[in-house]
Parts: sequence; C-alpha cells; structure tokens
Amino acid sequence: MGRHDGLSVNPPTGPSPIPDTLTGLPRPPRAPREWRGHTPTPHGRGPKNPPPGPPGLRPALEWNQMSKSDTWKAIGALLLVLVAFLVLKRGLDWLGYWWVWVVFAATVLWGLWTFRHGDWLAAGSTWVQQNKNWVNTYELTQIRFTVSGLNRALILTDSSGQNIHGLVIRSVQSNQPMWDLVYNGILHSVASGNCDISDKARAVLKVPADLGKPQIENRPGQ
Repeated sequence: MGRHDGLSVNPPTGPSPIPDTLTGLPRPPRAPREWRGHTPTPHGRGPKNPPPGPPGLRPALEWNQMSKSDTWKAIGALLLVLVAFLVLKRGLDWLGYWWVWVVFAATVLWGLWTFRHGDWLAAGSTWVQQNKNWVNTYELTQIRFTVSGLNRALILTDSSGQNIHGLVIRSVQSNQPMWDLVYNGILHSVASGNCDISDKARAVLKVPADLGKPQIENRPGQ
C-alpha cells in the first residue's frame, strides 16, 4: 500500500551509468517517487503465465504480478461491497434476483482472468513492460503525463515505435528497485536531447529542468 505524499528522496541531477543487462549492477541510485508503496519483487515463487518479454533484450530484473491470494482478496472485497449495497437497498430480497448472481459470477471470472492474463509489470536493465506492451527506457522519444481513471500515468514511446499508453505511476513506483531502473533510463533518454518530454511529465517525474535542453553560451557583451 502507499499514498500520494510528495517525493521520498531528492531528485538526481542527471543519469547514472547504465546497469549491466544481466546482473543489473551497478544499481542506479534511489529515484524520487510520489508513492510510498512497498510491493517488492516476489521471492520464493515465479511469475504466473507472464507475457513474452521484449525480444532480444535480457530477462526481467524486477517484476510484480497479483498473486492468487491477492486475486481472491480483491474478488472478496468487491463482492462484500456489492452485498452491503444490496442489503442496504433491498434487505434480503436481492437473494431472489437472478441478475445479482450473474454479476457475482462475472466478478469472479474477471478476477480469475486478471490473475491469468493481466496485471503484469516488469523491468530489465534497459526496458519496462506493462502487460504485453514494453519500451526501451534508454531510447525514449516521447514522454507524456496522463490520468487514467483514478490513476496518474505515463505515455511512453521509444525510437522503434514501441509504446506503453498508461504506465501507472503508483504501480511502478511501489517497487522501488524497479522504479530506480526505469527512472535512470528516463533520465538518459531526456539527457540525449532526442526525447520530447512534456512540461507536466517533467514536473511530475522531477526531471531536472535543464536536462536535455540546449545550453546557452554566455558571450561577452551579451
């Protein structure tokens, strides 16, 4: 769990060395984030039916995926909210409504489908993936900020045309080591001068204001 409460560390002034694609070393310094969540890469179990990773790139160093217990907890919470609402509105009469049981079944099926096919987030040394979509974080050409429902998110596009339309900031920042890898790639892309980052995205990510911008020389008499 986490909350939106401002940055946890001071933002770096520029990118750090690119980590080794196999070991992830040296790890980038801690990146600033606005969510103090703690959803580390699971240890002791592997991912369940993850989508194929980026072709030609090294395996994931960090990943998150909803576990089966998390799935059932989420399903149970949704059903409890629905039952509470129906009891308040209809008492126990809702037990005889056929459409209620259809909604219950659909909720369970949705949760099981999500566990099997969705909610996948992973990062390697030079890439990040959300479900089936991925980008090379060191070759980003465009970064935009957006809002998707209740989620603050990023729209990322790289030089090969790969894109993630709605990388949920809360999700990726909740895994600090994963966010460190992603953020260092973002800094490298911006520093290259070939990445079009919006002012809003720059502000939200706390990317240094002058990073990637042409330096203006001070000439005598000017």
